[in-house]
Amino acid sequence: LSFVYIKDNKPVACAFLPIEKDAQIKSISICGGYVPAPFFLTQYTSEKIVMDTIDNIVKQEKISKVMFCIDPLEFDRFPYNFLVKYNYLDTSLVSYILNCKESAMRRNHLRAIKKISKDKSFSLHIMDKDNSDYTIHEIYRKLHHKCAGRITRPIETYDLQFDMLKHGNAVLVGLKLKNKFIAFTYFMHHCDKAISFSASDDPDYDHLPLYHIINDAAIKYLENIGVRHVDTGQPFTPFAQFLYYPDEKQRNISLFKTGFSGRFVQSFQGIKYFAKNIFEQDVEDFVKNYKDTIYE
Repeated sequence: LSFVYIKDNKPVACAFLPIEKDAQIKSISICGGYVPAPFFLTQYTSEKIVMDTIDNIVKQEKISKVMFCIDPLEFDRFPYNFLVKYNYLDTSLVSYILNCKESAMRRNHLRAIKKISKDKSFSLHIMDKDNSDYTIHEIYRKLHHKCAGRITRPIETYDLQFDMLKHGNAVLVGLKLKNKFIAFTYFMHHCDKAISFSASDDPDYDHLPLYHIINDAAIKYLENIGVRHVDTGQPFTPFAQFLYYPDEKQRNISLFKTGFSGRFVQSFQGIKYFAKNIFEQDVEDFVKNYKDTIYE
């Protein structure tokens, strides 16, 4: 039920409102997760009417909760979480933003890159719109399933990624051992911003430092095409928060990301409940998961 708010014959705001349904509830969410918050060209004059309109739609459709997030790459536009002004529960996380112009790295990262780069058995392959190859993209997809131990999402989502790559909004960097791809990292980009979107590797080579060199190559590529800032994405927040419960693997990923030069920013999120029983279920889940992190 997305809409555009028009004022004086000009679009000044838009709200993306996908509705998900399961056996229990309807929610504004994507795969049970957060949806980009409404975007405003003139936030001061249109914010309240847009947020009130969303509330009216939600009540009419008997939706139980709304989950919004604010792009952490917009850190210069959002000094605070404006969602809390409209009775959203603040569920913000921490993000890590890389600066492509800063090449400093943790010492262990530099050693890992040196180890791979000096071995001539390894080579890098950078794929963008100029050399897009669906066969290589399929290798990335299949390694994603092998790495996860299961099929995590439909093939159509990977095809959408490939379309973005072909149209110049993504880059896939692969690491090859001799003639075999063993790891990939995927970045989406637009104008001067990018996000670390996905990664996959062959678990048979987990003993090798695979991602240091391919992420370094990706950052250099992005800088060369004019990207300034890269959101490393979640998982990053290392400890449990409301509806966010990282495991040991995800905490290790967080540590890895901070090995590259960057800055911590708040990743603003908020949930607004319209059904008390759904809020109580989420709180119960939080109590159970967060309690396991407390060591007396």
